[in-house]
Parts: sequence; structure tokens; C-alpha cells
Amino acid sequence: MSSDIIKDNHHYLKVCILYEVRRKKPIFDSYRNFCKTVGQDVMEYPDFEFWYYRLYHGQMDLDYDRSADPKPKTLVDIPVVLMTKITRYLDPVERTYLRSMNHAIKEVADTFPPAFEKIEITVTDSSLYWHLNNKRFSCYKEDSGCSLRKPNTLKAEKSEECHIKKSLEYLAPVLKMPNIQVNHLSLHLCEETLNRDDLLPAPFNAKSVRIYGINMNKIIQFLSAMTPGHLESISLDSTFLDRRQNFRLIFETDQFKQAKSVKLKLYRVALRVRDLAKFSHLKSFKCELISDNAFEDVPRIRDMIITFEEFKSCELIFFGGGPDGFSMGQFAGALGAEIPIGPLKEGEQLTMNLRYRIPGTNQCLKFKLKNGGYRCIVNIVKTLYHPGPKKRVRKGAPENS
Repeated sequence: MSSDIIKDNHHYLKVCILYEVRRKKPIFDSYRNFCKTVGQDVMEYPDFEFWYYRLYHGQMDLDYDRSADPKPKTLVDIPVVLMTKITRYLDPVERTYLRSMNHAIKEVADTFPPAFEKIEITVTDSSLYWHLNNKRFSCYKEDSGCSLRKPNTLKAEKSEECHIKKSLEYLAPVLKMPNIQVNHLSLHLCEETLNRDDLLPAPFNAKSVRIYGINMNKIIQFLSAMTPGHLESISLDSTFLDRRQNFRLIFETDQFKQAKSVKLKLYRVALRVRDLAKFSHLKSFKCELISDNAFEDVPRIRDMIITFEEFKSCELIFFGGGPDGFSMGQFAGALGAEIPIGPLKEGEQLTMNLRYRIPGTNQCLKFKLKNGGYRCIVNIVKTLYHPGPKKRVRKGAPENS
């Protein structure tokens, strides 16, 4: 019998429900099979549920008149006070589902500002997947469309849309919720087709952001969506950055100028020592520096950092510019330090610790130097100065510690 004939006859529909009852399958599976047989919009789930349990308990009157029955309660009939109490115990991801139900429930959900510990998003040419706190969503490109997987579901949702468009149907509304707060946002952009305005509102309230990309303009575009001043920590990473792209545009953004901590990992390009002046407002930073005249530039680095009022610590990956690189010993020598001589103890790593007292203060810079092949890895910390045993040190030179 065709589905058109069945759906136009209420007796036939109830016989189909009775068939599902006798299959003894879970009611949700029975409803899905019923919809597959007679059509998706023939009967709403609450009506199916009523007849399913009525027939299950042996009440076989298919002409039963429901008009005298009390109207069944729905979610929107729950008192606002009770709904608010329920919503308070939901996590931010669960509240996003409530926002999509209806206007009344959305208003209750929006009384709780959405706050996420972390949101991580990765975009490639064949997939888009994201984490909202510890809940993972993924959407993968297929031959004709894509498949979407959501938390706590075993079966993927199939779609004829492209994987990016389908993902944004779920992800963009979350990121554009009013007053959203995120402690850490991570964007891994291996594909350039995603536009910032499709994903993020501007401004977006994140305390910390990490952006990986292959195009500097795209990295700056997403960085510029962050709320200046609210954003405290920035980490930018690019493996395949084109040397012709002007990465120094980062320094012109309000986000960089008002940040407290910055990490730059821009492969194939490195900052010059003169660029270090752009970091003067930061409490901490990490970057790569290259120098054509390291023996002049190393003291310049020290003298610049002691003028940074907010400075607490940094890590520098220093390239001396010569064909043989620049060793830890050469860096220490450029600071005027004495180079220790002798074999290493068993298990001892090749490192050097130096300190330089900041003139006219009770503070000093502590340098920890480590060889990194053809580069020198330098960790610098500003701390209180505690004099060690007196020994003769030439004027302006650091002390070995």
C-alpha cells in the first residue's frame, strides 16, 4: 500500500503504529521507522507517543475521541522560575540547544551569560571540527555533500551542503551569542576560504587567542575581531608564511598594542633586533630574532629590555646570521661574561646562567642560555637582585651564577 493512501486514512496510520508496538523496538526507533514509512510530516511525535502507549496497553479503540482529554503539557508550560532553576544546572553547550527551541526558552537561556573555558576550531579543505569545552563536533567532506557528527550521537547527519556551510549552521550561532565570554580561543586555519564575518562577531570577547594560518592577512583579520584590552594573551603561528607578506602589520593592531603576553612563531621570517622595541608594553613574550652583527645586537637586546617597565619574562630564539649560527657561548661572550671551561658532568645539559643588575635598582635580569643547534635559546626573567659571594667582575659585565 502506498504511503499516500496510508497518511490520508487515520485507521491505517494507527495500524502502522500498532505494527511498531508489536515489533517491540524502543519508541524513538519506532517513530523514526514510522516516519520513514508514511512520511516525515504526517504525525508529530507527541501524537505518535499517545497512540503508541495506548495500543501498547491494549486499548484498541482506533476511533477514540481525544478532544475531551486535557491538553498535554509541553516544555514551554514549565513556570519561568522552574525553567530558570533547570537552566542554571546546564553547561554552556547544553544552554545553546535551549536557545534554538523557541523565543520564550531562549530568553531564559540568555539570562545566563555564555562562558566557555575553551573553544577550539580547525578548518581544512576536507573537514571542519570544533570543541566547545570538552564536547567535540566534526563535519567531513564527502563525494556529494558532507557528514556531521555531534556529541552523544552515534549516527552522522548527512547533508548535500559543503562541510563549511553545514558546520557554520551549528557553530556560528554559538559564537555570535550576546555577551559570550571565552577564556581561550584557538583557530587553526589550514584553509583560506573561511571568512571572519561568517564565523565571529566583532568584537569577540576572548582573554587568550591562538591563531594558526598560512596567510598573514587572514591571521590579522581574525586577530582584529578580538576585543582590544579584554584580550590579554596572543599566540600567532604560521608554518608556510610567504616572505613577501608584511607580518609587521601585527604591531599596528590595537589587540597587539593592548595585550600583556605575545608569542610569535612565524617560520621562514624572523624579527630584527630593532623590532623588539614594539614589545616594550608587554609582561612576557616569545619570538625569534635575527641579527647580522650579533656582537653589537646582543648588548642592545639587554639594554632595551631593562627599559621595559612591565617586563617580567621572555624567551628569544636568537639567530646570529652567520653560516655557522650563533652559539650559547658566543651570546654570553657578547654580554661580556666569562665562558666556563671544562667537561660536562654526567647527565648535565649544556646551559649557562647569567645575571645582570639593572643600574640604580634592586632588580636584575637573569639569563638562561641553551644551545639550539645553529641558534641560541635565551630565557630572560626580571627578578630581585640578591648579591652572591663577592668576586671581581669587570664593569658592565654580567655575573655568572
